Amino acid sequence: MTSRPGIPTLGMGLVLLGLLTGSLSRVVESGFFHGVFQGMTIALMVLGAYAIGRGVWGSRGDGVEQRGAMWLPSRDRRE
Repeated sequence: MTSRPGIPTLGMGLVLLGLLTGSLSRVVESGFFHGVFQGMTIALMVLGAYAIGRGVWGSRGDGVEQRGAMWLPSRDRRE
């Protein structure tokens, strides 16, 4: 199965959910739920950015070297 390049769906969903909770924190202006929405906004944005970065630049984990992979000195010693 081949995967197409682009922004991962999970990461984008988390970022959009973070935007939604950010807008909800602007509606609720004080109290416990204001803090909950602000905390959820930060957590969802960070997790979404991590998921997007992992999907775009992360390792695939299938053991096949990708085109443009970085050179490591330890790979010179293989026989």
